[in-house]
Amino acid sequence: MIGVDGLLPSEVRETVWKQIDVYQNAELIKEAIVDIHRGKNGLFLITGNNGTKLETEKVILALGYQDLYPDVSRFLECWGKSIINCLYCDGFENKNRVWSFVPGSVKELNSFLKSHLTNLIVFLPTDMEIDEVYRQELIALGIEIHEGSITAIRHTGGKIDFVKLDTSSDIQIGTLLWIEPSPLLNNLVENLGLNLDEAAQVVTDENNHTNVSGIWAAGEVRQCCSNALDSATDGSKTAKSVIFNWY
Repeated sequence: MIGVDGLLPSEVRETVWKQIDVYQNAELIKEAIVDIHRGKNGLFLITGNNGTKLETEKVILALGYQDLYPDVSRFLECWGKSIINCLYCDGFENKNRVWSFVPGSVKELNSFLKSHLTNLIVFLPTDMEIDEVYRQELIALGIEIHEGSITAIRHTGGKIDFVKLDTSSDIQIGTLLWIEPSPLLNNLVENLGLNLDEAAQVVTDENNHTNVSGIWAAGEVRQCCSNALDSATDGSKTAKSVIFNWY
């Protein structure tokens, strides 16, 4: 975004909060939300990872892309260099490399293949099943499929050389696209029946309201690959929708 390019996300958040805090109408709680469910009184009960509990009538999901790291040896040493979570952000820097992908679900795999790479390596988690017909369709597209979980990474200066699966020997790749599922979204799907689309993003109506009454969504949690300006605009639209819902 023009004006903040090169700033760390933490620096942007600090500046934004200083500007919001001037109005003394909001409270900042630096705590990760681990659970949201509806209480017997109809209100949402929000629980933080430090034990904070809040009750509220309305919730806005503005999670964006979260840097969630699996327990894989050498993963962090490659994060942002050859392990990425956004094609549009880092695709150019990783052109002309062997691409691979760890899908979070079959729906996510389908969505990715509809609009992105086809000549790539797919690592299917051990708990993900695809039927044989679909497997052969993928192979016909030039997609190499390996089943198993990545347990370790070998790299040179942050650039991946090989990955090791728990089911096979080393496999040579160049760039790994890895979008770790949000535990909070999974929680909302299980507890409240929140609808997600094929790309595992929150489904909303034209006012950014989800299928769960009282829960809205804004930014990248509902529309893939938004830039900061898009997300800010979407957040403003969502805030207006919540306000109008009160009256």
